[in-house]
Amino acid sequence: MKAFGFDFDGTIINIEPEKALVFGDIVNKYWEVNRKAAANYWCKKGGTSRRAKFDYFYLRKFKKKLKDIEYQKIEQEFSGRLKNNYYPKIKLLPKALKTLKFVRAHFGFVFVSSGMPLAQIRYLVNLSGLSGYFDLVLGTSKKYPSKKEHFEEIIKSKKPDLLIYLADGVTDMRIAKELGIISIGIPTNRPASELKEAGANYICNLDQSVALIRKILETDTMLN
Repeated sequence: MKAFGFDFDGTIINIEPEKALVFGDIVNKYWEVNRKAAANYWCKKGGTSRRAKFDYFYLRKFKKKLKDIEYQKIEQEFSGRLKNNYYPKIKLLPKALKTLKFVRAHFGFVFVSSGMPLAQIRYLVNLSGLSGYFDLVLGTSKKYPSKKEHFEEIIKSKKPDLLIYLADGVTDMRIAKELGIISIGIPTNRPASELKEAGANYICNLDQSVALIRKILETDTMLN
């Protein structure tokens, strides 16, 4: 079986810049962190969980771990602002639908692996009208603290003979490299050089992705 995974924000849609700004506002409001520094950190750490980003600044500020109850309160405000101010305005990135249709037609298992909380990424996929393109939508939770757990479960349960992941984050590329997954880096929010350095097997713009995926499939067929 051939499996294909998408990061969602930065590859299908892109509200990462807006998330970064809201993150900067929130951690400044509660912990007096510099807004710009926090926003830059958010962008730089694309592919890591939302919780990990909040944990980072709390630990730096207070020298102790962020308690779940405090995180839930601050995350609720963060999510509320996104849901009210940005989610209703989302649009698919140019050529995203073409890529989705191609992948759905050529892969037996198609999934989303996102660093967003599980309920929110599922809400966002539904809101975008794209649920029918995915067999599984995964976000972060107690069961899945990071994307690494997503892939470990899929590898164990589906045992794909070909697994490709398309994403725009540096951490995404590192996880894929660690687990032996073919990675395609899309330089939506991070430079191509950073994605390549992090271990991306391929780099391309979204409008080039179908041609690249077709080439990978053809090569896999010849090898097997």
